[in-house]
Amino acid sequence: MITEQDVAALDSGCVLLGSGGGGPSATMATLLRQRLRAAPVPFLAVADLPRDAVVVPIGFIGSTGLLDEKLPSGGELNEAIEVVARWSGVRVDAVMSLEAGGVNGLAAFCCGRPVVDADLMGRAFPRLGHMSTSRAHVAAGPYAMVDAAGRTTVMDRCDPDAGERMIRGALAASGGWAAFAHWPIRAVDLPGQAIVGSLSRALGLGRTMLSLPGRAPRAAALGGRLAGTGRVVEVNRRPSGRGTVTVLDHGGAVLRVEMENEYQVVFRDGVPVATTPDVLCLLESRTGAPIACHKIRPGHRVEVVQLASPALWRRPDRLAQVSPAAFGIEIPPCLLEDGDADDPGPAGGDPPCQNGTSRGDDLPHRDDLPDGEGR
Repeated sequence: MITEQDVAALDSGCVLLGSGGGGPSATMATLLRQRLRAAPVPFLAVADLPRDAVVVPIGFIGSTGLLDEKLPSGGELNEAIEVVARWSGVRVDAVMSLEAGGVNGLAAFCCGRPVVDADLMGRAFPRLGHMSTSRAHVAAGPYAMVDAAGRTTVMDRCDPDAGERMIRGALAASGGWAAFAHWPIRAVDLPGQAIVGSLSRALGLGRTMLSLPGRAPRAAALGGRLAGTGRVVEVNRRPSGRGTVTVLDHGGAVLRVEMENEYQVVFRDGVPVATTPDVLCLLESRTGAPIACHKIRPGHRVEVVQLASPALWRRPDRLAQVSPAAFGIEIPPCLLEDGDADDPGPAGGDPPCQNGTSRGDDLPHRDDLPDGEGR
């Protein structure tokens, strides 16, 4: 069961797994506390589900920051679930989160249904094609969207690229956000199609963060690696939506953190040392609070922390879906491996990049290429 006393830890852990994105969670945490005061929510392990149980992944999509200004009524998620159930001809037994990072790690608990300990990303990612159930050029569905006015959009037989275009068009007409329900998944299929244990990971990370004293070694306590610590000296946001955070490390190195919706790559003196799909966090040095991509500013003193990505994204057949190249940064992934998690020192160690280590200063980004190249 998840109770009101679990919300602070769940919120803290989900924000960490947001990797600088996932949307602000404070409003959703308040709504969840109100829901849990009435009754706790069953929290189910995948292994405890009947094989034929039907689970629907749910969450909010679009500009989730607008949830603070345009509050949901509380019924949108359940309406989206019912639409998918009718379209698929199934009875829904439980729900799970679209993504464990950010606001959607909390949202699944707000609809009053049993919640399964799994999601489709293991962290926060920005697009439909980054879900574990998505395959390039493979049509799937149904998906349902319900906006704050109750208007419903159903998408079926669409591949990730087509679905993303349809979602963005519908969001433009819906006020910026919508509740979203994914097609139903049988419990027996969850281990192969979802990130199992992601919400309990968020809960554990949050409990660790809340228990740490002020300046404790956070990276090691979280099971991650300290990539560097220092002061933000420059934040450059480009019209494309991408951006770069420059951190002057206390050891003298220059860290460059590439970001879009989330933090994606960390370079030290031009060498890539940490990349997506690992979870990259910029923590405020004094409090340990994660700083979101849209809130990072010059003058912030930060710890740059790398947490391991779920095993599914490390598989050779899945890594390309969420690697730096999937976001237009043409470098090999640099991921935490077994034995890398201990904090090796003030500046952190450099994990080997897969397929070799490359310097990053002269590598092209797709945003910087002439029209028609690299797209």
